[in-house]
Amino acid sequence: MGNFIENVRFYLKERGIKQNYVELMTGWEKSRISRIVNGETDIKYDDMEQLARALGKDVIFFLGNKEDMRAKNTPNGAISFFAGHLSSDDKKTADKLIEMFRFYDALTIKNF
Repeated sequence: MGNFIENVRFYLKERGIKQNYVELMTGWEKSRISRIVNGETDIKYDDMEQLARALGKDVIFFLGNKEDMRAKNTPNGAISFFAGHLSSDDKKTADKLIEMFRFYDALTIKNF
């Protein structure tokens, strides 16, 4: 299982994916994610599946070669990944976040 965690850690770092994203996609607490990603606790196969699915992959992908996980250079330097399809609850949350960010400037600009 160490290879799985090592590859997940590499994948997250290579793509600049934060543990906050993993927390949002899995519903796990930050401390649990940190312990798993840092190899401080064992991970069960069901958790491996959930973590891989949250990153848009399957367990086999993270048991493979790191070279397959390396972010490929893109013309504009952007990196993207597919994290799966949204459930109806995820879609509602995403819509709320988009609406919130539409008004971000108005919420953060201080009046002098």
